[in-house]
Amino acid sequence: MTGGIPRSGFDPGPSCDTRERMQNVRRALGLGVVAFGMAAASCGDDTTSGTTTGGGGDTFRPVSFHADVEPILQQHCLKCHTDGAIGGFSLADYASAKGLAPTIVGQVEAGLMPPFGARDSEECAQRLPWKNDPRLTEDEIAVLRAWSDQGTPEGDPAAAPPPFEPPPIGLPNADLELTPVDASIVEGENDQFTCIVYDPALTEDKWVDGIHFIAGNAAVAHHALTFRVDRERAAELSGGAERFPCFGGAPGDIIHVWAPGGEPFQLPEDVGIKLTPDQVVIVQMHYHPIGAAQEDRSTVQLRFRDEMPSNEFYVTFPGNASTADEGLLAGPDDRGEPEFRIPANAAEHVETMKIEVPKEVFLDLPILMVMPHMHYVGVDLKLEIERLRPPGNQPDSECLVHTPAWDFGWQRFYEFDVPLSELPTARAGDILTITCKYDNSKGNPFVAQALRDRGMSEPVDVFLGEETLDEMCLVPVGVLVPAGIL
Repeated sequence: MTGGIPRSGFDPGPSCDTRERMQNVRRALGLGVVAFGMAAASCGDDTTSGTTTGGGGDTFRPVSFHADVEPILQQHCLKCHTDGAIGGFSLADYASAKGLAPTIVGQVEAGLMPPFGARDSEECAQRLPWKNDPRLTEDEIAVLRAWSDQGTPEGDPAAAPPPFEPPPIGLPNADLELTPVDASIVEGENDQFTCIVYDPALTEDKWVDGIHFIAGNAAVAHHALTFRVDRERAAELSGGAERFPCFGGAPGDIIHVWAPGGEPFQLPEDVGIKLTPDQVVIVQMHYHPIGAAQEDRSTVQLRFRDEMPSNEFYVTFPGNASTADEGLLAGPDDRGEPEFRIPANAAEHVETMKIEVPKEVFLDLPILMVMPHMHYVGVDLKLEIERLRPPGNQPDSECLVHTPAWDFGWQRFYEFDVPLSELPTARAGDILTITCKYDNSKGNPFVAQALRDRGMSEPVDVFLGEETLDEMCLVPVGVLVPAGIL
């Protein structure tokens, strides 16, 4: 085993054409063949830490803003909720936070803030922790509840923590910094999705081990997704321009997701992403207008390894099955053969897919990250795995991720926070089950807004596709393979 990737299965034998075999693996994984609409990621990348002893109701100890609440807000909220940031309002001082205490408590108790969709549930007992999990502990939530219930006392300013300092801007030891020539203009009332071409102009292959996105205008930069794209494909999509509108249809392989407050993405040691001279970087920006027209000129930073790593990071795309042959299961609303169709006004529609890891995948695939993806009609997504021949450190089956309160506006990669040797794995014959639930009624506020934006009064049947009122049931999965064999 090298870098956590078992190599025992990689033995093509004297009669095997290795190149053809690896091409079969690429096709089986869907590498380089991508089609899914993307929009946003997540807010906040702090590591959760418990600091107080919990209690409940009237029996909770006295708390105050400066001694107890302010440290929690600094840890979990202020990356977005400071003046001029995307959160829209500040929680940086007592006067600002006091009047919002009931809202703060309601949002964190409901699990809506900080936005982090992956959750433990009755359907999904999470075996492994997440990296950069921003959620509050039960003790921290109890402190906020007690502060609100006790009348939001300010306490002694001398007990306050040091003033909040935003995380350092920039990727440590960045080798390349790319900024567009022209600015994006953000205006109007509806969110905008704009793709921007960044050309690293490489003259040789490079191995990326760090990526960071620096928003040029934090007031309107909602999220950003970064893709590795063949140069010819980029020119075809953009018509040679630096930017073009793009809601659906991912232009290439997704390699990075950014949200306000996001820290630099640094791959684990001995893991890299290959970038060639024939490729460019395209960033899909999700802009949130704030009234008056705004300009944004955001920057992408890249860091390269000196040598080829042992592990290469790839993203494959299980899901979006449209037929039984592709893994779509029959449902109660189907008309004959299994079909991906969400009927108009159906408030509890379910689509289920069972995707078998192809036999061409003859090596174990450590799973570093997962990213649930649906559109506006989606409300719940779950990914499970059944292992045909589980390795010694893996269970027969487990739930890999569950987003029971799916929100299109807060998408992200969820990265497992364990050593590479302890990552969950998938191998040939294993079954991935993706269960997606939808609410295609006007009771779903996202559907109601999408209908208004398109001048429609009633829901319509929704099918698999890339437009605003199409849907998806997809989980991009970031896996590790021995570098250089694909």
